[in-house]
Amino acid sequence: ERLSEEKRQLEVLYLPSGEFLSQASLGYRNLAADILWFKTIQYYGGYRRGENDLALFSHLVDVITDLDPQFVFAYLFGGLVIAQDLGYLEEGMAFLQKGIENNPTDWWLVFELGFLHYVYARDFETAARYFQLASRLPGAGGITKRFAAFVAAKAGHVQTSIAMWKDLAETSEHPHIRELARQYIEKLEQERRSTQ
Repeated sequence: ERLSEEKRQLEVLYLPSGEFLSQASLGYRNLAADILWFKTIQYYGGYRRGENDLALFSHLVDVITDLDPQFVFAYLFGGLVIAQDLGYLEEGMAFLQKGIENNPTDWWLVFELGFLHYVYARDFETAARYFQLASRLPGAGGITKRFAAFVAAKAGHVQTSIAMWKDLAETSEHPHIRELARQYIEKLEQERRSTQ
């Protein structure tokens, strides 16, 4: 098992560029990306077990997404690991931006970029903008609208937030979401009255 782990680390250490692998894959770029994805998961698992660091992680996910630009989950996982585990917030955001450029209608990538701005950068203005954009993309989950409304208030756009919560209160299929929206509307209107 120890020799197997060392072999896996060496395989990752000498990984060539995505451009080289694209040519070497003889047209099987997605297959090459999938094989490399399994190696990346093993590499990350080794990190979680304390067997290696993540020094090569960014290179791995970059090569994977060069081979398969539509591999959305690689961008999501990669961006979060780069930002959170490696502590490179700007690099993690740039990696998610690469994903958005290659998959402009994917709401999840836009939402996660907003999430990094909200949680790690504490940039509520930018986060609100990304959450609102995500909420307008095809197939967006209801969570995008709730985050957009919530963070708009955090960014100081109380009237916009109230309008978004009102839309949720009127259009959500879930009674508990409609009730949550009404509670936020009441809270925000109360806060607005107290500051006037």
